[in-house]
This record gives sequence, structure tokens and C-alpha cells, in this order.
Amino acid sequence: MTLEIANRLAELRRAQGLSQEELAARLGVSRQAVSKWERAESSPDTGNLIALARLYDISLDALLLHGQVAQSSPPPEADPDTAEQERLFAAAQAWEEAEAARTKKRRKALREGLSWAVTLALMILLPLAARLFGAGAYPVLVVFSYLVTGFLLDNWHPGWLLFLTIPLYSLV
Repeated sequence: MTLEIANRLAELRRAQGLSQEELAARLGVSRQAVSKWERAESSPDTGNLIALARLYDISLDALLLHGQVAQSSPPPEADPDTAEQERLFAAAQAWEEAEAARTKKRRKALREGLSWAVTLALMILLPLAARLFGAGAYPVLVVFSYLVTGFLLDNWHPGWLLFLTIPLYSLV
């Protein structure tokens, strides 16, 4: 940090009527850190530089680069139309977020229903298919079906029920 910036930090702090302790408390740093910044022994990190610029109501450029620090003008009075537009925008954004959440919930319910339907269909169809391939093919068909539907349809949870049919099929 240059001595010029360090002097600017001290000048801005004094112009705001703050002591080093008060500034340190507002930034959440120690008084010694503020003292080191003002003596050019160390530099504030990026977060502290942004906090200093906001506290002094100046840009980072004015804080770090320019010799003359120009205070920014106070914000103009809020325009009622602008406030209404911001309120409407916030309401529309909240509506869109709620609609997206509802859509996501419906898709999840549909996907879960599809997973159960596929599992139940496989519980009926796999024993029929096993008769075509022979008695020892049923466990292999179950594992194959479980992996295929798991990877393609994310059917891991209800798909494990297929394994419960192996002992049932072997009893018949």
C-alpha cells in the first residue's frame, strides 16, 4: 500500500468524525489493523476496501486511485412510480419462484409414480420373460432390469423391490 492511500484512509476517517476504534468496530477488525493501514504497513483486504468505500460513500476508484476524493451525491428521493415498479417486480419474481417450485414438485411426483409403475410392471413381466429363457435366468433378468431402470429412469428406490421377487419366483 502506498503512503498516499494510507493518508487518504486516515483523512477520510477523520472527515467522517470516526476514531480508529470506531472504524475498527464498524468493519469488524482490530484498531491495530486500522492503524497499520493508515501507516502503510499493511493493506486492507478486498472485503474491507469495499466496506470502507460504502462507509465513506465513495467509489473504490476514489478510495484507491484518485488524489482528490469527491463525495458522491446523496441518493435522490425515491420516485413513487419506481417504488411501485420495484414492488411489482418483486411480486412477479416471487410468483415465478413459487410456480417453479410447484412445477418441480409435480415433476418429482410424476417421476416417482412412473418409477413405481415401471417396478410393478417388471414384477409381472420378468417372470413371464424368465420362462422364455429358462428357470436360472430370472435372477439375471432382475439384476439387468434393476440396473437399466436405475440408470435410465433413476429407479433405484422402488427398483430394489424386484430382488424380493427372486425367492418368490423360485418357490413357484
